[in-house]
Amino acid sequence: MSEVKPFKGITYDVSKLADAASVFTPPYDVISEHDQDKYYGRHDHNIVRVILGKTKPSDDDKDNRYSRAAVSIKEWLSEGYMLEDKLPCLYVYRQQFSHNGRQYSRKGFIGLVKLSADGSVKFHENTFQKAKDDRMQLLKATLTNTEPIFLLYKGYAASIPEQKPIVEFKDDNADTHTLWRVDNKEEIDDFCADFKDKPLYIADGHHRFETAYKYARDMKIDPKSDDPRNYVMAYFVEQSDPGLLVLPTHRLLNISAEDIELIQKNAKNYFLTIEIDSFEKIERASGKVFGFFSRKDNKLYMLKLRDVVAKDKIMKAKGKSDQANLEVAILHDLLLDDVIEKYKGDTSKSDVIGYSHDDKDAVAMVRSGKYSCAFLLNTTKVSTIMDTADAGGRMPQKSTFFYPKAYSGLVMRRFG
Repeated sequence: MSEVKPFKGITYDVSKLADAASVFTPPYDVISEHDQDKYYGRHDHNIVRVILGKTKPSDDDKDNRYSRAAVSIKEWLSEGYMLEDKLPCLYVYRQQFSHNGRQYSRKGFIGLVKLSADGSVKFHENTFQKAKDDRMQLLKATLTNTEPIFLLYKGYAASIPEQKPIVEFKDDNADTHTLWRVDNKEEIDDFCADFKDKPLYIADGHHRFETAYKYARDMKIDPKSDDPRNYVMAYFVEQSDPGLLVLPTHRLLNISAEDIELIQKNAKNYFLTIEIDSFEKIERASGKVFGFFSRKDNKLYMLKLRDVVAKDKIMKAKGKSDQANLEVAILHDLLLDDVIEKYKGDTSKSDVIGYSHDDKDAVAMVRSGKYSCAFLLNTTKVSTIMDTADAGGRMPQKSTFFYPKAYSGLVMRRFG
C-alpha cells in the first residue's frame, strides 16, 4: 500500500562547526521575521538561508530567495560544510523536550515515501494555496527536499542505533535533537518492507506533500516509476509514541462588536453558555465544548453543545458529516466561517483570524487590543486525526499542532 525506502542524505559536517546548534532551525512556517534575522546572524551556513531566505528589493526572476537557496546548497556541498552520503540510508531522529513542566521523548526515522494518489498517504487538514506556491518555487529552484513532511503510522517503532550519532545539540528551548545514520541494507530492507500494507497519515507538511506530488505530475513522471521525483522525504513516527504531543490551536478574531454579538446570538441556538474562571474547566468538561473570551466584558465562558441534532443537520447540509464530531469543525461551521467570510477582501483588516497554542497567551492578546475575541479549543486526539483522515475528511486549516516541530537542516535530499 505504501512504499518507503532509504536515500542518500545530505547532512552538515559538524566537525567544521564550533557550535552544532548554530546551523539548525525550526521549519520555515514557524519562523518569524525576528527569528529569521536571528538565524541569519548566527552562522553564514544556517539552514534558514535555504528554507526561508531573505528577499531583496532587487529580486527578479533570475536572482531571488529561491535561486540563492539553490546556490547555498551547491556551495556548502563544494566547501565541505555539507556532505552527501554515498549509500542509501535511513536516519533515526529523537527529540527530547519539555512542555508544561513534563519531560517527553519522541523518536522516529527519516526516509522516503512514494508520492501517490491511491489513498496510501492520508490527509486530515486543508491547505493554503499561497504556501504551496512558495514551496513550489523553492522545490523547482533547488531540486531538493529541504525539510521532511511529518507522517504517522501504525507498526514497529524505529530503534535507537547502538552507535555514535551524526549530530546532537540543544536548541534555544533547551530541547535535545539527536540524529543517527542507519546504512545496513538488510536491516533497512526488512524494516521498509513492513510498510507495504500500511497507510500513512500526514501529521504536518500537507503543503509540502501536495507540492511535491504536483511537481511530479507537472513533470509528466510515470506515477508507477522509480523516478526520484516520485518520492518525497518524510519523518515517520509510530502513532503510539509516548512523545507524540498535539497542542490545541485557539482561534483569535479581529472583528466588530456587532459581529461578536451576532456570533453570541447564533451560539444560543446550539450551545449553553456558562461563565467559568479557568481554561482547565474546559479541558475537564465532557461533550463538545469551547472557551470564549471577549474584550468587551473581560470574562471567560464555556460554550457547551446542547443541540446535537441541529448540529448534525447543519454539518450534513454542508457535506461534512465525516467531521460532525470534530470540535474545530463544529466551531467553524456553526459559528465562525460565515462571519470570517464577510471580511474577505477587507484590506483594512489583514489579520481577521489569528492562532495561538496557549490559552493564557490567547487571552492576553485579546486584552492587549490586538484581537477582539478568542475561541479556546481542547486538544484533538491523535486517534481522532487518523479517523478523520481514514474517512476522507479535511479539518479547517491550522486545526492541529504537533509539538515540537521536526527541526530543519538535520538532513536534506537531492533528486536532481
